[in-house]
Amino acid sequence: MNVKNDFVKKVCGLTVVALFVSSVGPLASSADYSSPMPQSPLDDVLASETIDMISTEVVLDEEVLSEDFDLEEEVANMPTIDEMTPEQKELFDEIVAEQVALAGIEETEVFEEALNNFFDENSDTYNDLNSGQIELEEAIEDETQVSLMKQVFNETLGVKEAQAAITVKVGVKFAGAVFNTAIGFAVGGGVGAIQAFIIKKGKYEAQKLFNRTVTSRLKAWGAKKLAISVGVCVAVALNYLDVGTQIAKQLDKRDKVPNNGWINIY
Repeated sequence: MNVKNDFVKKVCGLTVVALFVSSVGPLASSADYSSPMPQSPLDDVLASETIDMISTEVVLDEEVLSEDFDLEEEVANMPTIDEMTPEQKELFDEIVAEQVALAGIEETEVFEEALNNFFDENSDTYNDLNSGQIELEEAIEDETQVSLMKQVFNETLGVKEAQAAITVKVGVKFAGAVFNTAIGFAVGGGVGAIQAFIIKKGKYEAQKLFNRTVTSRLKAWGAKKLAISVGVCVAVALNYLDVGTQIAKQLDKRDKVPNNGWINIY
């Protein structure tokens, strides 16, 4: 009889413990959401986007952080390469070098030249994503470079076969590098400076600034249709370290052929 009573007591005890644990679980989970631990400004940056070579410990100019600083206007008024001061040209070259490194391709000269041409007033592709695409397709058709150029541009700039000329496409990596270069030049640095700018301004304010800036640039660069989905693209991109590339990826996610590495301009 005593053995039976002991067994019943043990079962009852275990039942109480099980019920207690099951009730505590949801409470603990609820507490986690209602009282989050303090986070640093970059805690939400996805690990896959963390790049060792980039530091967000960037000292930005007071003018850039002032309330009067207009990111959209600064990007729109970015000087062409031949109008840059020596200091501006040095900054530009540093940003381009960073973007080439982030692209992760072996043929760095091709990517660098395409990026430089986009910001060079003397180039046929100056500030024009459409003509830039056409020039890249013509380069592919150059019979002396067919095999190399086709591989490089297909894998890095997202250029499709020449027979698809009716559909204008720009590669995600190239578009992301263009965004990063233009915005980075305005705030005074590369990807790290852009993220530092976002941290200083706060995500809500930064999102408004980036929405206006990216929208106006897409329209100016001949991609008006893409400007429609900028808002959601920027909102997502601000959670990543490489903001420019992520904006490009989000645009690709929402174009006529999603997630294929190419952004459809039309």
